[in-house]
Amino acid sequence: MKRPLLTAAQAVFLLSTSILTPVSEAGTLYSTQFEEFTVGNNKWGGSNSWVSTNSVNAVQGIAQNAVADLPLGKTAWLGYASPNSATTLVYRPVNFNPVTTGFPEVQFDSLLGVQDSTNSKRDRFYISFYNIAGTFLAAVVFDNTSGKVMTDDGVTVRDTGIAFLRGDQLLGIAALQTLSVSINFTKNVWSAELDSIPLFSQKFTSVSAAMNLGPVAAEWEIAAGSPGQAGDNWLLVADWLVASIPPEPFALESVTKPSSGGSLLRWPAHTGFDYQVQCSDDLKSWSNALTGSRFAANKITASLSFTDTTSPAPAHRYYRVQRTPTP
Repeated sequence: MKRPLLTAAQAVFLLSTSILTPVSEAGTLYSTQFEEFTVGNNKWGGSNSWVSTNSVNAVQGIAQNAVADLPLGKTAWLGYASPNSATTLVYRPVNFNPVTTGFPEVQFDSLLGVQDSTNSKRDRFYISFYNIAGTFLAAVVFDNTSGKVMTDDGVTVRDTGIAFLRGDQLLGIAALQTLSVSINFTKNVWSAELDSIPLFSQKFTSVSAAMNLGPVAAEWEIAAGSPGQAGDNWLLVADWLVASIPPEPFALESVTKPSSGGSLLRWPAHTGFDYQVQCSDDLKSWSNALTGSRFAANKITASLSFTDTTSPAPAHRYYRVQRTPTP
């Protein structure tokens, strides 16, 4: 299997539509659960800065509760109908430079799944990463011809040895799984998990190109090479998150006992992240129950603090702070 190359027209199209204001802060770079999209054929591309290379054949769009008896709300899809080319892309530019911003790591998360064909033909679906110039860097491949997850670094396609779940259209069963990808652009390495099962940890890209993040794409490749030989399989996407991660380590700066009482915690904070203070009395079970312990949508880069004023004060207590990208 060889990763499909974009036609010259598609490459120009990708580059010309990738010109957005560069992002310079850490945190959520883009996030959607598609609830703000309009339901219908060809509605994924063309909305919220998303672009598709096919907007006439109903091979991509937004659905309401796409799977029977599963209240997913609005979701995106790619595939099913007969395409007009062997490769169809739906992508959204991010335009983030991990090196110049000082935040070299990017996280991608999505709840997605492949709905299997009913016509005995199976294809491949990609979650692909391009740089700002539109050059392909790497992809996670859901190869429906084999049922395996593959990786593509622009030169070599590798089998992770991990099978993904296939949805059954005839039975109305979706097989949604959480794909989590971590990319370190400075070190040129990446890793991924599918439902918390490790997929790989390896070199990110073998392409000689600028190491930054432009479009992140969902792609459909007709395995047989001809649009007329497409399977009626399709990729279902329930959410999409791209975030930059501040440099590690992230840890509490201090825990002190002020004269006014309680325990005072301080930790470094970055724009675009939420923080939750958790406590434990045994280091086994952790609680979010402390009043005022959640700090949502932090807008400044600074230190945050929290004072545990529980009365009476426990004999001993452990603390930690969870950091998550702001949705």
